[in-house]
Amino acid sequence: MTAIEEKARYDFHQNEDQAGYRAFLSPLMKDVEEYTAKSGKSASDLQLLDYGCGPTAFLGAYFVSKDYQVTNYDLYYQPDQDALKKSYSIVTSTEVWEHLHNPKIDIEQQLRMLKNGGILAVMTSAHKGEAHFHDWHYRRDLTHVSFFSEKTMQWVAHKYNLKTVKAKSPYWVFKK
Repeated sequence: MTAIEEKARYDFHQNEDQAGYRAFLSPLMKDVEEYTAKSGKSASDLQLLDYGCGPTAFLGAYFVSKDYQVTNYDLYYQPDQDALKKSYSIVTSTEVWEHLHNPKIDIEQQLRMLKNGGILAVMTSAHKGEAHFHDWHYRRDLTHVSFFSEKTMQWVAHKYNLKTVKAKSPYWVFKK
């Protein structure tokens, strides 16, 4: 699939502020807000990057409404390279990792931007092993090119010396 074909497929995604989509993201939103409460800082003191924000930047808009300092980045919709040169207290990456053509490079980039003590909040569905992979609906999306299991996510945490705060597919929260 070419980049043009990939973007055309993303243009059909419905990630607007609808009740169903908000409910889908709410566990991750709650995790970010709990991190903020425990940090002893106010939302306005924290810089948040929504990495892979998509065309509507819904998650970023939500956190702006909660007074976070938000930067949105998306390869196709908000490709501001300056956003990738800053550091953040929180990096969110929802429904993104399965689209990464070079996951090692992208994950390391997200972690480089993450301040020590900050959190990386990820949403991607984990597969349940080789026996289930063939019938797994998630793999049938042609834009899904990287797949993760719970074991893989544990490996990511170990490899990059991250504390796992949450590990319940599709929600993953790591603390640097």
